[in-house]
Amino acid sequence: MTELSQQVPNLIREQGRNLRNSSNKTVTKAIHIWHQAVIPGDLDRSFAAAAPDMLLLIGQSQNDVAQEAWETTPDAMRAIDHRPLPARGFDFDTTILNGTAGNGQALFDVFYGSILTAKRQIGEGTDSRIAVMQIDADMARLIRTALADTSRTASLMSAKSFNFDACYVRALTPPSCGRCAILAGMPSGKKPFERHPYCDCIAMWCRDEKMLMTHFSSANDYLDSLDDKQLAHVLGSQANARAWKDGADLNKLVNAYRKRGDVRPAQLYGRNIKYTTESTTKRGTGYWMVKKAGYVKTMHRDGSKYFRVDRPRLMPETIYQIAGNDHAKAMKLLKNYGWLGLAA
Repeated sequence: MTELSQQVPNLIREQGRNLRNSSNKTVTKAIHIWHQAVIPGDLDRSFAAAAPDMLLLIGQSQNDVAQEAWETTPDAMRAIDHRPLPARGFDFDTTILNGTAGNGQALFDVFYGSILTAKRQIGEGTDSRIAVMQIDADMARLIRTALADTSRTASLMSAKSFNFDACYVRALTPPSCGRCAILAGMPSGKKPFERHPYCDCIAMWCRDEKMLMTHFSSANDYLDSLDDKQLAHVLGSQANARAWKDGADLNKLVNAYRKRGDVRPAQLYGRNIKYTTESTTKRGTGYWMVKKAGYVKTMHRDGSKYFRVDRPRLMPETIYQIAGNDHAKAMKLLKNYGWLGLAA
């Protein structure tokens, strides 16, 4: 048993599994409803036909995950601090969460946004079949996010009903992505629960923040529990996994993919390379390390308001290709391109 599984109480891990299972089933059924309603060449009519049944299905799933979170959160709190809870200070109707996203926006409007995006893509020349596939992906992501937000909101209300000063830390529900891993263990404080696509982290609630800090799931605990294939999946590639084992900063590896398109292929130096635009402005640590290594000749704008280095910040995959079997050279390049910590 890994340190990770020892830290997170079984009940909380069960909450995460149930939420994931509910999300998977809802996504499968909702996408089927959407496909049955698709009218070639008319996305608006397609969505109008599919929306009632889709929203009814998602609302039922929201009700299920919210009710489970409301009912099981007190047991999860007791599993952490092993103390009895007082009576609830208030009740909460979890059904009011049905049909709304985590930001309070109506799910109809949220999902219709994917239709508007697809229509714009088609207008720009994208094949309609590809646009429909993108709608599938967008809807799946939105459904998972809506259910996760609903569960977290219900657990928040449940915890606060026992103690208004209750606090949380983020807990992983493996398998988790790299972004979830680096956010694991983050306490509530004044910062809201930071979300990202496909995030299924859960909030572990307790009345004692110090007690919570003995249970939180750290990124290193999680990554240490993975085999090579799982680690490569979480970090994006086998090279990234190797770099992490060689001491690369986890945040830097994950943040390289912060925005879609940040990691790009190119042909340079007589070879195919992969590079990232992340952390290449004057404020980025990647910029300062590349400059310190003497690679920066000048700065340029890449269509945005920011000036970036005129040399690509190579990804670990390309660095290991260049270094070959020379480990010392690989470590030097990892440092020069800003993948190791500043103290390395």
